[in-house]
Amino acid sequence: MNRVRVAAVAVTGAAVVGLAAPAASARVEPDPMAAGQRVNVSDGRRCATDRGATAASTLFGSVVLEPAATRGMAADTTVARSATPGHYRVTIDCGGSGGERFTETVTVRDGRAEGVNASQAAGGLVLLALAAGAAHLLRRTANPRT
Repeated sequence: MNRVRVAAVAVTGAAVVGLAAPAASARVEPDPMAAGQRVNVSDGRRCATDRGATAASTLFGSVVLEPAATRGMAADTTVARSATPGHYRVTIDCGGSGGERFTETVTVRDGRAEGVNASQAAGGLVLLALAAGAAHLLRRTANPRT
């Protein structure tokens, strides 16, 4: 495999991972979640830290977001134990009147929240393909045909 093909595989892999990642917006992790589970809510760096922000949902009420080192404004909260399986909206209000407002839809599952989402699966497949390509390239380099 020549260097151009290796570069093409790397660029394609990076593009797939980038497209699979969600756009910057409200983030609630983990998603999916279970009733009574501790979650982290963040604004995806969309709110100005000097104006503050709040997150609200029927899952946990209203929570004040505080500046966080890597996620913009964030807070930890607990999903209500009475939450039933389904899809719920989480709304982030950036501080003050006229501030930006955006929502994220999250999923509550019955029992423990396990498994991977589509972004994680796509990223794993890309990494697996890149590893296979690198192994093939290393093998060809170690045993060149004459």
